[in-house]
Amino acid sequence: MENSLTIQTVLKQRNSYNLAIPFVESVQVNPYFKLSVSLLNVDTSEQAAQVFKVGSKSLGNNRWEDLFSLTKPFLQRLATEAGIQFAPGAGDVVKMDENTWKASAFGALRLPDGSVRTSNNFKVIDLLTEERKYRLSYEEKAAHGIVDYKAAKAASERYSGEWKDTGQKNEKGYPIKIFVISEEDRGKYIEQSLLDAMAQLRANAPQKAATGAILRVIRDLTGVKGTYTLEELKKPFAVARMSFSPDYNDPAVKQMMLQQCMQSVGNLFGNVQPVTQTISIPQMVDDEDVDIPAEPVSPDPESHIEPPVKHVEQNAGSREAAEEDRSRDFCCDKCGEVIPPKVWDYSYENFGRPLCYKCQRIVKKEQGGRG
Repeated sequence: MENSLTIQTVLKQRNSYNLAIPFVESVQVNPYFKLSVSLLNVDTSEQAAQVFKVGSKSLGNNRWEDLFSLTKPFLQRLATEAGIQFAPGAGDVVKMDENTWKASAFGALRLPDGSVRTSNNFKVIDLLTEERKYRLSYEEKAAHGIVDYKAAKAASERYSGEWKDTGQKNEKGYPIKIFVISEEDRGKYIEQSLLDAMAQLRANAPQKAATGAILRVIRDLTGVKGTYTLEELKKPFAVARMSFSPDYNDPAVKQMMLQQCMQSVGNLFGNVQPVTQTISIPQMVDDEDVDIPAEPVSPDPESHIEPPVKHVEQNAGSREAAEEDRSRDFCCDKCGEVIPPKVWDYSYENFGRPLCYKCQRIVKKEQGGRG
């Protein structure tokens, strides 16, 4: 078995595999789905209960080969590996009448070429029809002999008859014998076997109908055969499965996944547009930026406290600094000190020119001695 298993390898070596799906050879696989091939081996031992004998076929020269069918557990493994999806209600049973049950199942499978294959099937259990089938089967066994060793041994302990050699040998080399029931006990064997089989069938008829419908869908979608020989069952079943596996290195896939994520978030919390709000933040008030009273000079000169005056050096550096923050535009016309804009406005209204606090007092004294 190769370490790297691909669909092309399986198709080239069809004789080495049991194809469990109708392969569609595809060259291009889209960037959203990934194709994987897995192998399932059948355990043909009796304890595993993955196969059961359904009959034999003649090989000529008085040689026979046993035929086996896959059981429910192995078919369900095939369905899981292949990714078969069943619709809700698959296997639901409806009682048609006192002796009839019907179950339906619907399944879907994504094929390697990207298409989807569906199957809708049903199973009907009619007790009257099943009883007739069982009767014919037991009549034939009673007349021609019971082939299955366990059933033959159990019948030999309850009914009279004889063992006959078929002249054949099983896979272990032992001779194959059958048990033929005597004519006087054949009626008892048929009726008792039929009674046991029908009692079990009546108890399990709804479950058998449900299982039958589901297994028919699995067989149809995977394309497995009804019977296999032991030699065929030694080969593994190759199962192809298409799974959603996006290529995140693809720019288009990245964009689509991002849009899908945003849409999912929007479905949860709503698509709310961002709100832009402008907040006005007041400027910090400078030490000299204070309210100016209606009369800048207090009636009581002793109680008036002069605000601190900043002395700016009259040099190129200070001039350049003053020009940079535009504060030099507001200078006292008398002493050249930089004054706040509010003091500038007040001085122009009352003195006709810009004056600082100190020079305002001096001018007032010069004009009338007030203050």
